[in-house]
Amino acid sequence: MTQIDDGNTDRKTHLHKGQKIAKWDVREKLGEGSFGDVYLVKNSAGASFAMKTEKIDDNPSALKIEVYVLTNLSRMNSTHFCKIEDCGTFSNFRYIVMTLVGPSLQELRRKNSSEKFSMGTALSVGVKCVGAIEELQSLMGVLHRDIKPGNFAIGDPNKRQIYLIDFGMARQFLDSEGKILPPRLSVGFRGTFRYASISCHIARELCRKDDLESWLYMQIEFTRGRLPWKDLKTQDEVCQLKQRCRDDDKLNELFGGCPQEYVEIMRYLETVQYTDKPDYSKLKLFNKLKYRIMAQRFFGVETEKMKFGTVIAVL
Repeated sequence: MTQIDDGNTDRKTHLHKGQKIAKWDVREKLGEGSFGDVYLVKNSAGASFAMKTEKIDDNPSALKIEVYVLTNLSRMNSTHFCKIEDCGTFSNFRYIVMTLVGPSLQELRRKNSSEKFSMGTALSVGVKCVGAIEELQSLMGVLHRDIKPGNFAIGDPNKRQIYLIDFGMARQFLDSEGKILPPRLSVGFRGTFRYASISCHIARELCRKDDLESWLYMQIEFTRGRLPWKDLKTQDEVCQLKQRCRDDDKLNELFGGCPQEYVEIMRYLETVQYTDKPDYSKLKLFNKLKYRIMAQRFFGVETEKMKFGTVIAVL
């Protein structure tokens, strides 16, 4: 799989409302990222889709990776990924048209004054996000390498689905024979400081457990509303605090107010080696946890009974 050079930020396109790209009518700009822009487009029948664009230049194409991943996952009947409707080139840019998803989990979390979800929502979301990561890794042999709330979005409210999106930093970890690629001696940073695994901070080759470590940080934020390194500015500071929070006498700094199972998941991930396939079921303890959470002792906090089942955006 083609790799992406992080650092590339000048790949924007400037489409306008009413512009026609192939058979697609541009309606509005939805957002932008490191590798291009996203627009709302409609087909001749008036159905809405998302169009991602990227300028054609000498840099590796993030959209080619997106097409590779999503096309193959679609053939495998995956449930957590967008379907590609069209792809091609137009003028000086590439484009792909895909399923239009709803707001990201980051947007939904920030809509709450506490910037966290209810416990029921956090647990339900957590299980679905693990399912998406498992599908990507198990069906495709691919690491996402930028797991964060902004890269998960809700879909059709009637299906209560969560989508994993944005594969610009993805990397295949299996070779053509299905064997795990040997780790490189040193790699550049991939991901987002707040959610990156410790291995990412110290320039190690990432493996399957690193996506899951990023998921755990995300899950803690859903539950508590913040991570202790939120306001730190440098990569080194964030890494040092992530390492310190693993000490037994510092666990409350990271896990205060979270179920004990979160700590158990972290300790389990610490045992997973580069070539190991994670036991994803260990990270789906939340299904059982939801049914006994009424009497659950939280790490560092004793809580009263809480109601569950109210799920933001009907997740």
